[in-house]
Formats: sequence, C-alpha cells, structure tokens
Amino acid sequence: MKAAVFYGAKNFKVETLDVPKIEATDILIKVKACGVCGSDLHAYKEGIFSRPGFVMGHELAGEVVEVGKQVKGIKLGDRVVPLQFGLELAGGSCGKCFWCLRGQPQWCPSVGHKPCGECDYCKSGKFWMCDKMQRHMLIGYSRNGGYAEYAFVPDAVVDKNVFKIPANISFEEASFFDPLSGAYKWVRLADPKPFETGVVTGLGTIGLTVMQVLKLYVSKVIVSDVSEKRLKLAQELGADVVINAARENPLERVIELTGTGRSFSGKGGGCVDIVMECSGVAKVLQQAIEMTRTGGRIVAVGLFEEDVPINVNHIIHKQISLISSFLPGKGAPSKEIKESIKLLAEGKVKVKPLISHEFPVDQIMEAFEIQTKADESVKVIVKP
Repeated sequence: MKAAVFYGAKNFKVETLDVPKIEATDILIKVKACGVCGSDLHAYKEGIFSRPGFVMGHELAGEVVEVGKQVKGIKLGDRVVPLQFGLELAGGSCGKCFWCLRGQPQWCPSVGHKPCGECDYCKSGKFWMCDKMQRHMLIGYSRNGGYAEYAFVPDAVVDKNVFKIPANISFEEASFFDPLSGAYKWVRLADPKPFETGVVTGLGTIGLTVMQVLKLYVSKVIVSDVSEKRLKLAQELGADVVINAARENPLERVIELTGTGRSFSGKGGGCVDIVMECSGVAKVLQQAIEMTRTGGRIVAVGLFEEDVPINVNHIIHKQISLISSFLPGKGAPSKEIKESIKLLAEGKVKVKPLISHEFPVDQIMEAFEIQTKADESVKVIVKP
C-alpha cells in the first residue's frame, strides 16, 4: 500500500508498505480521508511529539474491507472512524500498584506490552514499530495511522474504539470526530454556565470546533486570532465578538468588553469566566491569565513548542483553575464521542466549512506546507 512515512522535521517520504495483517479480533479499514492535526503539524515543523519511521494521521475515516472472525457488530462496507484512548491500552495491569490504585492503570509496570527484541525494527532501535508493540500503540501517534491507504484496528469493538458514521455525514466530515470529541470534552471540563462569557484563543480546527461547542453552553463567546480568514469563519459559525490580535491588543479589548476584574492583588485584568486556550502560543497564555476573572477557569488545549514564563502569583491571587486538556472527561469516553457525533449529525456543530484544502497522499509535503499557513488554510484533508 502507498503511505507517507515520517522521518523528521519537514521530512515525509511516500513509500510502499505491506497492507496490515489482521487477527481474529481486528478489522482493516480502507482510509477515505484523514485530517492534518495540529499535533502532526508540531512534528512536521519541529520534529517533536512524534517518532521517525512510522505513518502519522489519527483523524481518519474509512470503509471496513476486512473483518476478523471474532469481531461482532461490524461488517464489510461499514463506514467507520477508529478512536482509541490510553486506558484501553492498559490490559494486564495488576490492580494493586501505585498507578493502579490511583486510577491510572496505563502506567502500571505489569502492563505486558513488550517488543519482541528479534525483528529488524527492534534490532535497529525502533522498538515501537515492532508488530507486537504496534497493537498497543495509539493510532497515528506510534501505531501506523491514516496517511496510508489502509489502517487496522486491533480488538475492534463498536462504540469503544470503532464508531459508525451516520448516513448524513461524509467521510471528510467524519474525519473531524477526533477533534470534535476532544472539543466536547474540553468544554465540559470548563464547567460552563448559561450566563457566562467565554474566550477562545487560536482558531485552527480545534479552536473553531471548541468555539461552536462552547457557544451551546454560554451566553457570549469571544474569539481571538491573527488570521482574518479564520476570524471571518468564526463569525459565520456563531462567534459573538472577533478580535484580530494582529491589529489590536486582545487583553485590552476583553477588558473593554467584560469590565475590569478584582482579586487579592487589587484591580486589573478582565472578567472572562472561561478561556479555552487553543493557540499554543506563550504570549497568548499569559494574556489568558490576565483576561480571566477571579475564580475563572482556563483550559489549556493547545500544545506549546516553547517554555512559557507565567506569573504564578496571578494564578494564586485570582484563584484560577488551570485545567489540562489531557484530564479525563466528565463522562465515559465512548459516551462523549457519541454525544459529539450527535451534535454534528444534528447540525449543531458544522465542520464542512472548515475544510479548505484536500490533497492526495502523494502530495503530503504540500498538504503540510499549506496547513502551516494560517492565512490560507483552515483544515487540510489527506485522501490516500
């Protein structure tokens, strides 16, 4: 099969790989669409958050072309999206160690996912590419993903790690299930109230989906970005106020809109209840701390490529809850995914307007280059 193999910063090579072989509990998917995620973009630009020698792409949707004999509820021709979480990879945990007792069995030393030590990958030091390890890796992160013609799902179970695509949703739209389910979880982590005001900073795919979900829960949503294209799209999708951070100071504008805050440090900053920080830019997180009212919440969604100097005293004095997007959600992962898919199927969240470009896998470098240009692109889809 044709696949785009990642080797380092700005270094993909389109190669021919073997089609994955499945076991009795697995399914094989013919990939129809795969979105370029921001985490993939970090790998492309800086060579971080990824490992060389494998196929990235975790925002994939496709058609089932092979089904293992023990798989139930999935048949040939089903339109599906594979989604998987760390807890699902924690088979064989002991239940008694430090990590298991704290509800984090994925870190248990007894989890029996070990490379074989004998294959060419193991001998070359790329143990994560060993067949024994690939079954227990997250798709598109260390297990071969969607920038390829085929991908497999080990131990496939409907509504656990495989989700069927509603009839009114295209493959391209279905490739948003991953970021949309994340957006749904992150907004709920912020515990939004109907009378509150929220700010979304950074309007890539994540920011634009977060904005739409947040709008369902609060009275006003303010967005900030430097891309006029993305700001215009946010406004069309329901943002109440848009701020072009290239033309005006977002913090000053937010204070103008929400009023001046109070804290144990005295007066200052804004009165925003929630900031969803999706940009991954150091200065923006610093501004987010100042925007947030005393007792407000910041959900750190975007990943940062640099260290962020922050005023910790302001976080303390303003009693701000700084929430990691990696925290478990407020419900079972499968339930959150199904709820987010429902929002898309019912038209409460729209993702089709976000698709700005589509490329064949042969043009993977062009796809990533255009995704780096915020003024020209929003969401780039790769179609193997």
